[in-house]
Amino acid sequence: MNPLHNRQVLLIFSIIFVCATVTHAQSGRRSSNGQPTAPSVSGPKTVEKTPAKAPKLQLLVGVEDRNPLMNVPYYLSDTVLDNCVRRLNEATEINATTAGRGMTRADSISRAKAQKEAYVIFLQIESDITPSAKQSKNGPDELYVRYTIFEPATARIKQWGRTHQQIYKVGRGGVSTPTSSKNSPVYSEYALKQAAKEAAERVLEAFEIKIRDDQ
Repeated sequence: MNPLHNRQVLLIFSIIFVCATVTHAQSGRRSSNGQPTAPSVSGPKTVEKTPAKAPKLQLLVGVEDRNPLMNVPYYLSDTVLDNCVRRLNEATEINATTAGRGMTRADSISRAKAQKEAYVIFLQIESDITPSAKQSKNGPDELYVRYTIFEPATARIKQWGRTHQQIYKVGRGGVSTPTSSKNSPVYSEYALKQAAKEAAERVLEAFEIKIRDDQ
């Protein structure tokens, strides 16, 4: 056979092989639906940042020592303070801390003016019965909790009010429980606990905050 002919045949087969290889490689770059596959991009992945949580509202809570003219235990001031702060902190938007017992109104105003962000909550245990009435004991129906909210820096009053928990109801038959039970310090403490919690809820309402039921 002519060597020149052999070289021509070999060249033709080589061209056919190269074309077949290129066609196969191009078909491998297409996706199953016939569309070209997008080239992969190397580099660090973008991580989405979680939004920062809003800062909690700072509250500084103090309570006045009970009036020595009222015949109630001194520890009730701590009871009111503890229950109010505990209820305030049940709201996720709140960070309430205690300023301690023995705070006066003047102290509250001074502390508020020294604050940059924290509101000062001033609590007082008071009675509707005046000392001149000479009552032998202040029952739970007579005691109430007064709260005052002072704004930071200016010490302006944002809101004030009083909460009163009346446990004993008077019906047609008179008082439902004996007078001796009504005047018991145990019942007085329970009534003030409830009044302190209600005071906390009033404070939250002043900032348009509600405690969710699932907490």
